Amino acid sequence: MNYSFKFDHKRLAKETSDAYSAGSYNSWERVCLELARRHFNVYEAEAILRSKITRWARDAYGKGGSKESASCLTKYLDANKIVPHCAEVNCLVMGTFDGSCPGCPDLKLELDEEGYPCTRGTMPGNYDPNKTILVRLGTPLCCDPTSETYWSM
Repeated sequence: MNYSFKFDHKRLAKETSDAYSAGSYNSWERVCLELARRHFNVYEAEAILRSKITRWARDAYGKGGSKESASCLTKYLDANKIVPHCAEVNCLVMGTFDGSCPGCPDLKLELDEEGYPCTRGTMPGNYDPNKTILVRLGTPLCCDPTSETYWSM
């Protein structure tokens, strides 16, 4: 099968290998792949991986072994209707990336009118602090009007 992923699941598995439940699954990389297949963006996936959802999934759908399969998480997500951009995931993202994240300490988030986590930015060359826009997390640079990439296309 050919999937179009929003992030590199192998890289995310390495970056989140310190998450609480990482050692409780027989393949953390496979858990990340399942999130990629469901089209979560990298922020949503990391927030889920670092949350209690991975433990609750093991508890609810695991077979009681020392290591569980990624299907535990898949079943949990399905049973609880956890999908990209749902309110629960947005809440996790806001709590995970609140400026205290070691990899991105300057990331400040706020919710837009539809409840999506966003960063606030200005268009290149605009120095008026009152003229800012919200850009949803996971927006590719080619679609982000606050990036040089967008304007150079």
